[in-house]
Amino acid sequence: MARIAVTGGSGFVGNRAGRALVAAGHDVVMLSRGKRRTTRPDGARFARADVVDGEGLEGALTGCDAVVHLVAIIRERGKQTFDRVNRQGTDNVARAAAAAGVPHFIHLSAIGADPDPYFAYLKSKWEGEQAVSASGVPYTIIRSSLIFGPGDAFFSRLTKLVRLNPIIPIVGNGRSLFQPFANSDLSRVIVEAVARGPNNATHEVGGPEHLSYDDIIHTIREAVHARIRGQAHVPVRAMVPLAWVMDKILPNPPVTPGQLRLLEKNNITRLDAVARDWGFEPISFRTNAEYLQQA
Repeated sequence: MARIAVTGGSGFVGNRAGRALVAAGHDVVMLSRGKRRTTRPDGARFARADVVDGEGLEGALTGCDAVVHLVAIIRERGKQTFDRVNRQGTDNVARAAAAAGVPHFIHLSAIGADPDPYFAYLKSKWEGEQAVSASGVPYTIIRSSLIFGPGDAFFSRLTKLVRLNPIIPIVGNGRSLFQPFANSDLSRVIVEAVARGPNNATHEVGGPEHLSYDDIIHTIREAVHARIRGQAHVPVRAMVPLAWVMDKILPNPPVTPGQLRLLEKNNITRLDAVARDWGFEPISFRTNAEYLQQA
């Protein structure tokens, strides 16, 4: 049994990963900046630490055999910026892990992480990777495609769009490719990464199919039994002003300007990436989208 610290344990990925690590027999410590402890998985412990300002991190990580860093944002809001959370937050955890003598840093990044400033989210994820590799802590970096499963954000929001709009707006030409990866499969990868130990390598993970944006809309429509409606392809640039307004006035907008830009590029890796690197076949979004009936 190893002691594993998990940042972002109350989130969509973190809660599932924490439960999987507990089930694998590990002593799991969920790090949180707040006092709420109700979201931690049964069997896990709680430690208070703030990823963004670094407070409490070194003490929380002392004695841990690995840290699984999952804290990240896909949308900027107020002081929660890509730079502060995705870059500086990762740097803070990596430095604290080095100071605490943690022998393995597992970092969740994103396919497409790149220093190009046009894609601010991907740039911040790339900078987080650089912080991890520069920390001196042995590491495993996992770059994932879009993650699906009960409680996700991207696919659940698309489901509401499909249900409520008489004509479904398809941003861009609908041909951008994605490789949806199940949250349960990501947890399997994380548990296996802990078991194997660090390899100072970056692994890309995705599901068993490359799906266009149009394919995803069609899959959702079939999964929730939505009647066939019209759909219209809208250029990304035409949607940016509306997305900017929604981002400013809505607490939970369906899309942000930065997310629109991400739709301009493919988000895929090799179809056999998980089987090759992790030894199992990931499940398909196309045949496992029924959970969206509850979205």
